[in-house]
Amino acid sequence: MPISDCVIGIPSYFTDLQRRAYLDAATVAGLKPLRLMHDCTATALSYGIYKTDFPSSGPTYVAFVDIGHCDTQVSIASFEAGQMKILSQTFERSLGGRDFDEVLFGHFAAQFKEQYRIDVYSNVKASIRLRAACEKLKKVLSANAEAPLNIECLMDEKDVKGLLERIGAPCSKALADAGLTAEKIHSVELVGSGSRIPAVGRVLASVFRKEPRRTLNASECVARGCALQCAMLSPVFRVREYEVQDSIPFSIGFLLDEAPICTGSNGILFPKGQPIPSVKVLTFRRSSSFHLEAFYANLNEGPAGVSSKISCFKIGPFQCSHSEKARVKVKIQLDLNGVVSVESAMVIEEHGDDSLQGVLLIQWTQWTLIV
Repeated sequence: MPISDCVIGIPSYFTDLQRRAYLDAATVAGLKPLRLMHDCTATALSYGIYKTDFPSSGPTYVAFVDIGHCDTQVSIASFEAGQMKILSQTFERSLGGRDFDEVLFGHFAAQFKEQYRIDVYSNVKASIRLRAACEKLKKVLSANAEAPLNIECLMDEKDVKGLLERIGAPCSKALADAGLTAEKIHSVELVGSGSRIPAVGRVLASVFRKEPRRTLNASECVARGCALQCAMLSPVFRVREYEVQDSIPFSIGFLLDEAPICTGSNGILFPKGQPIPSVKVLTFRRSSSFHLEAFYANLNEGPAGVSSKISCFKIGPFQCSHSEKARVKVKIQLDLNGVVSVESAMVIEEHGDDSLQGVLLIQWTQWTLIV
């Protein structure tokens, strides 16, 4: 059947620019994107919407660990009857199935050079064949504990051990951001193509102090969650009431003419973990046009190599009818897609008990992505 409405799954670490690019690309393709949805949020939705055995005494906390081909994402969600809430989201952008492929490739390339004096790096065809063989071997070892190369022996390699240790870091950070201990986690759900490696399960069991489960289909859970959210947002389908509360994994601040706005430390307007969508209304006393600049308040929370600047908004021009500065009310929105924008700006002129409101011109500039 013809498809129009869609919900697109994205990594939680996507920047404002990348989110806007996805929305633009969907529109160019003739689709109507109802929202962008974080991968782990979609996974949590596909997990929680069908469960009816959540206790009525309080929330149930579940950790979702998604180890994909190129990254690892961890999210902790709170579930109650008819609703779910994302408490924390962390990630490791350079840890996924392809990194295990690369370690296997490097291991065998060195072994072949030592034993047979064959340098696979010097031959493109040989490199391609070895990479394909390593990927196949990884899949065999993922499903079978016994293989021509024993998994325990394989994991004794230094590089592989380093990769496995890195998996625990975003998991521990997710617990800390959610303000929970491992004992409070009801279950750990493991998804993604890279999650099938047995040694990964052992590392997660040591972090969360319980064996991870595979309740969800590792390859379908994100798409299923996005489809469910699309049906919930679309007027065409009827879906049972279920509240999905997502959050932004970055702290977003604002500068007023290059100085932090007076809302908390360092000009942070939307702190890390802020529910989306959210709206903040700011009031300024100004006599002429001014600029608001959105920025990432803490680059350590986001992907490496990204500029702190998000976008810049010029508010104005406007004229004051009195000698005093005009009162300008600005409405800033962090929408359902995790995109920040100035939704409206109005001059409020006070005349005794009466007030006059007028919409101002807002000019917007998007900063480019620096990698």
